[in-house]
Amino acid sequence: MTEQNPKLPVSAREYLRLFLCQGDSTPSVMEKVRRRYIKTKRDDILLAAFDKLLTDLCERPDPGRRDNNWGEAGEVNLLLVLGPSGAGKTRSLKRLFSTHPALRNAKGQQGPLISLSAPSPCGVKELGKAILKATDYTIMRTHVDGPEIWGMIRKRLPLLGVLLIHIDEAQHGTQIRDHTEKQKLLNSLKALMVDRGHPVAFILSGLPEVADFISMDEQVARRAGWISVHSVCLPSDTVMLTEALKSFANLAKLDVSANEVTRLLPRLVHASDNRLGILVEEIHGAIRYALGVKATELKVIHFEKSFGERTGNLPQWNPYARSDYKAVDVWRMLATRDKPDPAVTKNRKSVRSSETKGDRS
Repeated sequence: MTEQNPKLPVSAREYLRLFLCQGDSTPSVMEKVRRRYIKTKRDDILLAAFDKLLTDLCERPDPGRRDNNWGEAGEVNLLLVLGPSGAGKTRSLKRLFSTHPALRNAKGQQGPLISLSAPSPCGVKELGKAILKATDYTIMRTHVDGPEIWGMIRKRLPLLGVLLIHIDEAQHGTQIRDHTEKQKLLNSLKALMVDRGHPVAFILSGLPEVADFISMDEQVARRAGWISVHSVCLPSDTVMLTEALKSFANLAKLDVSANEVTRLLPRLVHASDNRLGILVEEIHGAIRYALGVKATELKVIHFEKSFGERTGNLPQWNPYARSDYKAVDVWRMLATRDKPDPAVTKNRKSVRSSETKGDRS
């Protein structure tokens, strides 16, 4: 729920937007660009895994019975979507949730799915409170223990018809150092998954280390379906990336030539470290820069300038500005002067020290 100052006629963000756009409520060019979604093969894989999760969740143990006693939960009621930061996991899941027909519900009603980001720290109490908050329930009392919080969850979910819980940034659960606390967190999730009266399925998305966290408990791990978000690669993704680049440019009414695409794609993939989410952000940044300078054609120079502004790097540390772009460390920031590699410097000092000792002997 968005908090709004009662003294303002609109939210703080909307007020700022109206000020910057001088009252224009129509979507800006960049809003249209950022709204565009790149559909890839991963979306089909994700949809198939999600449909399987739903099917396992609603399969009846005894189809001949007509009552509401569903009995034991299905064997697979946990889906893990894992990949590095910037791979595009969160946006892919948001699109899936917003377009899947099984998740549509009447306006104003709680649908079968709630989505939240794992708190940090992500202990049993903290995660329980976050789940309750996602159902529009806030605990007002100061002293409430974990078992009571999860008891509230078990009562509230059936009343709202919630059957699926998506937890993003699930790697926050791996940051708990105490092994016993980690197991308590897994037990809390497991208790909801195997609940006889109202079993709930989980979708956990996050960094690859979530796999180790889930593997701590065999009962949880065996119920899981696993999806690893793959990297963007050339030449296998050339067609997809070319179409995506042209699609974004067209939304901004910018032309992009075939020669520019050929020069750009390898640098773009390297600059994004082969991660689709970062790659899309690179395109957004270049288009914003091109629009700012009143360009009519999207070019490599716009990506170069945008990358430089984002990282603070000079051209020699910019993959769009160098012919040997693969030599650029794209995670380096504020590279404004040529610093020797620490490892090389250390090796040189070791060699000099050895030579000096040899001369003395």
